[in-house]
Amino acid sequence: MQTPRRHLLATLRARFDGAALRVALPGQDGQAVRIPTAAQAARWAPLQAWCFEGVGDGRSPLLQPTRLALMDQRFSVALWPTAAGRTEHDLIDAFCRHLDGSHQLLAAGGALGGLLLRLRVKARDVAWWRGRRPTDPWDCGYALNEPAARAALARFEPRRATLVVAMDWTGQALVDAINAMARSSTRFAHPVRWLVVHHAPGDITEQLRSAGLPVRLLQPEDADR
Repeated sequence: MQTPRRHLLATLRARFDGAALRVALPGQDGQAVRIPTAAQAARWAPLQAWCFEGVGDGRSPLLQPTRLALMDQRFSVALWPTAAGRTEHDLIDAFCRHLDGSHQLLAAGGALGGLLLRLRVKARDVAWWRGRRPTDPWDCGYALNEPAARAALARFEPRRATLVVAMDWTGQALVDAINAMARSSTRFAHPVRWLVVHHAPGDITEQLRSAGLPVRLLQPEDADR
């Protein structure tokens, strides 16, 4: 088997995979990005900790630019329960915008500041000697339970650290999609985290574990406590 390697030119050319992931859920496109509240940041703390667990420092040896960085967990699955009568979409979306650098872009102020930020991010993507930092933007997107999107997910190759969000997927389609990405993850150059957001966490957790998929059940922090 051929050893997986970084492909720096491909990384430089890579764009967000809109066939596999959507920046927004259907019907949510065009919503303005807002700075998160302190309560939102407090509630998503366990989610952020899970995303960064086992990602390594992202650094390849200086004289071996194509060698993959070491990671304890290239691929990980977690479940975020939806409380009865409480929507988690706003919280999850705010976290995605935090993780993907949208809030940094908002703070950059204006078109020029935004362009300079994007250029810096792209340059960091190919700086193989540079260590990963918590503020480095990830790709974040929603996986849709549709045939075309599932096929694209099976071919997915991350261009940078990536968070995949599956909202209320059910049954075998979820198991098959996660299994396919788990098998592909051995060649991933960047960590991928798959977050299942669901109103029946016990049932979904049992389904995934029965299929041999380790899954972490996350508990949102209650900002009121």
